[in-house]
Amino acid sequence: MLSAFFCDCSMFILETLFPIVAIAFCSWLAAHYDVVKESEVRAMEKITFSFILPCMLFYGTATAELPAQMDLALLWGYYLAIFILYLVGMATARLVYGPGLTRISIFGMGCAYPNVTILGIPICLEMLGQEAYVPMFMIIAIHNLLIFSFGTIVAELRIEEGKAIGAHVWKVTREILRNPISGSLVLGAVVNLVGIPMYRPLLESLELLSRAGIPAALIALGAGLNRYRIRGEIPKALLMVGLKLLVLPAVVWFMTSVVFQVETLWMQTAVLLSCMPVGISVYVFSIRYRCFENLAATAIVLSCMLSVFSISLYAWLLGINQV
Repeated sequence: MLSAFFCDCSMFILETLFPIVAIAFCSWLAAHYDVVKESEVRAMEKITFSFILPCMLFYGTATAELPAQMDLALLWGYYLAIFILYLVGMATARLVYGPGLTRISIFGMGCAYPNVTILGIPICLEMLGQEAYVPMFMIIAIHNLLIFSFGTIVAELRIEEGKAIGAHVWKVTREILRNPISGSLVLGAVVNLVGIPMYRPLLESLELLSRAGIPAALIALGAGLNRYRIRGEIPKALLMVGLKLLVLPAVVWFMTSVVFQVETLWMQTAVLLSCMPVGISVYVFSIRYRCFENLAATAIVLSCMLSVFSISLYAWLLGINQV
């Protein structure tokens, strides 16, 4: 059993994950050794996440074959698992660090916030194919809104200006609606559901751009990771990463497969998304509250390296490598 696992898992890494890791790693090397400058990396990120990736997501959702009825059980299963791990992470931080709502909120977010866009999109499409567009759309469209809102409420429960909570939640909502990633997903879904006809040369242009989406996202990810460093607090970061990479996917599988019995492909998409490393937005959240910046940066770097194994493990367990 173990020998079969290691054999299948090794082949799976080489055949499926190797190109993904190789592209990201080569771009990281290019940024690390100043082959590309930081200003060029930021320009590349801007083009990728404000133009190329939104075009790919709009085209994918606009042309996808949507089911007659969306299975909302996917969202219930996925986000109940997310919030369970958020609470587990908060309880763990309370035991390790003691009281402090801001600290436990950031630690909990690190345990429950996967990088569903930069890494989740290309890896899911590479492993599961175009059929993953619909469940990905359902999850990603409200991902930041729900998790950031919950984190903000927890972090600011005892801030004197209690009204700030509502203001921050409204700010997050506006940012999500204006975000090119979530905006392109919503717009593509509207075009698809309403049946708005699209000019064929425009569709062909979007399809051509879509081919560049996955490699562009991986290049931007690898080069962008160069600005993050392992900054100490490794044992505590590993605790966060362990909950994120190993426990969260197991809970997502249980909720979507056992509790809500979601369709297999949709369940696989949800589990695969939850296997992604700690989202970079956790670092942004820590900077906003000037708390746990070093821990968040270390967890992001470690989880990016270790997620190769968690993705391989769960893909093998779910039979994704045999699809």
